[in-house]
Order: sequence, then structure tokens, then C-alpha cells
Amino acid sequence: MASRLKVVREPAATDLAPPPALPEFTPAPTRKRNAGWTADRQRKFITHLALSSQVGEACALVGLSSSSAYRLRNKAGADEFARAWDAAYSLSPTRLAAIVADRAINGRVERFYRNGELVMERRIPSDHLLTWLLSRLDPVRFGSPAAKAHALATGDPREAARNAMPALLDSLADVPLEECECDSGDHIDHRLGEMSDGRIDTSDDVGG
Repeated sequence: MASRLKVVREPAATDLAPPPALPEFTPAPTRKRNAGWTADRQRKFITHLALSSQVGEACALVGLSSSSAYRLRNKAGADEFARAWDAAYSLSPTRLAAIVADRAINGRVERFYRNGELVMERRIPSDHLLTWLLSRLDPVRFGSPAAKAHALATGDPREAARNAMPALLDSLADVPLEECECDSGDHIDHRLGEMSDGRIDTSDDVGG
């Protein structure tokens, strides 16, 4: 007889890692100070977008629709908001690349439910992502002919990284605790392969 497993809510993906530092920008003007796309909501949207690159998810975080976000972006006077949006997209691949690597190796989780309860789950690695990563991380051996020729002409990126690593490691220094607030890493989110403290933020920080 199969054991009955309790469904446990996992922390949101954006609770697992701090967002990257964003450039300062002047929020787009809105007609209402305490509703709609307030300056605080614009900043929260941009911060989350830099972490997830998902407009819908960032909009859900602030409790507003995706269509209204696109309207605001195209609004007169929203130039800095639009530039911050573009900057957030440019920053997001840093974390997304780590997620891609984890899913290529450890795979995504596929869950099976019966009568509303989780009864089984399995991990499915992605051969496609794995070969894609190899072709870019080691183009000399696994890249396309054009990528291999480019790497041979400009230098093997793996060899460059190998040569630079000793000096990079020597340059690392301790950061005082008062300058770097750290969370414990006791919980593994198996969807993303990232560590967190396992706590779930249930507070409503969007406001009315």
C-alpha cells in the first residue's frame, strides 16, 4: 500500500536568493498616490523582474495586471521606468543561468497527485539543456564549427578561466557581518537547486 504524503507548500522562487542591485530610477507619474502603479510598487516590480525575468510573476507580487504594466511602460513620462525594466532584463540571466544548469543536471520535478494528495514525484533531467550548456561553456570540444573556430581564434574560454582562477581566489576577502546580512541555508528548494532558510513569507507587503 502506497504511503500517503502530505503536500507541503514550497517557498516561492524569489524567496531563495536576494535580488541583484538595480540602478536608481524615477518612477513613472501616476494619477493616484495610494493605488495603482505607485512608486513603491514600481520599485518592487523592477526588483522582482531582475530576479525572475517574468513580468506576470512580478505583477502578481504587487497585485496588478500585466496589461497595466505594459501600458505604464509606454506612457509618456515613464522613460526611466522603461529603462529600469530593460536593465532588470539584462540582470536576470545571472540567476537564470544557474537555474538552467541545475535543471540540466538534476532535472525538473514531476509530481503525481491522487485525490488531491501527492503520491509520487520524480526528477527528469534535460539532455537538451545539458548539451546546450556544454556547447557554450566548452565551445572548442562541444560547440558548433563556427563557435569552435571563434574560440580557437579568440582563445579557449575554459583555458582563460583556468588561468584567471588563482588570482581571483586570492582576491576574495571576508565581508564583515554587519555589512552582509546572511540567511541560514538549511533548506533546499529542489525545483531550483538553491538554498534558503525554508521559511515562507506570508505577509502582505503590497498594500491597498
